[in-house]
Amino acid sequence: MEEEQKFEVRDHRSFLLDESGEREAREKSSSEGEAKQGSAIGGEPFHPANETYPVNFSSFILSLATSALIHLGEEASPATGEKSVQLSMARQVIDLLTLLEEKTKGNLSKDEAGLISQLLFTLRMKFVEMEKLNHS
Repeated sequence: MEEEQKFEVRDHRSFLLDESGEREAREKSSSEGEAKQGSAIGGEPFHPANETYPVNFSSFILSLATSALIHLGEEASPATGEKSVQLSMARQVIDLLTLLEEKTKGNLSKDEAGLISQLLFTLRMKFVEMEKLNHS
């Protein structure tokens, strides 16, 4: 019979979200570089597996935009820690955001509509810039 392998997941982020969605600083332990188990919402101990973030249209759009920025080489990949340019993947995410903008037109708040519009403008400009660099 094979031995069961154990693994540990450590959260190295330096903030938590409280009930209102505001960032709350999390204390870091200087001993052995591990984070202390601080208090989370309601005074209960913080456990990364139990952590929840608000799921709404804006957070969804921001996560997609972050994905596009990773594919454009603006941010490091969380998987590898390295930056790389994948224009076809970036184009796919930008097209998905465009589709969401079209399909949700008239159903978004002013802030949500402004957010997706501004994100798309920024991502499209960065895409064109990267496309020019790669063809030079």
